[in-house]
Amino acid sequence: MSAARARDVERDGTPPPAVTAAVLAVLAVLLAAWTVAAVAETAARASTASTPVQAVVVDERVEERVVGDRRGSRPAPFRIVVVELPEGTRADLRSEDLAVGAEVTVHRDDAGRVFARPPAAPGLLEWSLCTALAASSVLLAVASLRAAVRARRP
Repeated sequence: MSAARARDVERDGTPPPAVTAAVLAVLAVLLAAWTVAAVAETAARASTASTPVQAVVVDERVEERVVGDRRGSRPAPFRIVVVELPEGTRADLRSEDLAVGAEVTVHRDDAGRVFARPPAAPGLLEWSLCTALAASSVLLAVASLRAAVRARRP
């Protein structure tokens, strides 16, 4: 009898079960939204095909960009080359080895973006992360429902 009675007694410093259920529900919805975005981005990368295109390197420049490492962030120079595609459009590529005037093979994806190398398909790590996010959002939703049911018990 004392074990059943101890469950009904609220302890000092713990939030009411209804507040716990609401917080868990909000976290579950936010995590589910993040999961949908991550899965959509990963699936889009997996289904994107790139086609090789011949282009000519017409210009080069150096841009300063902020990079971060274990010592902090600092500006670093990056070599950017401009390639001209067969239809006359131009695209910027980050490359240390493409020479001006050289004819190179670049890769264009379905969205029109140009890459020096074909973009890599998502690997096991990305798909595992998507699965873990989905499982975590389901677990949070179940925990939220359990807390809501516990809050409604008399």
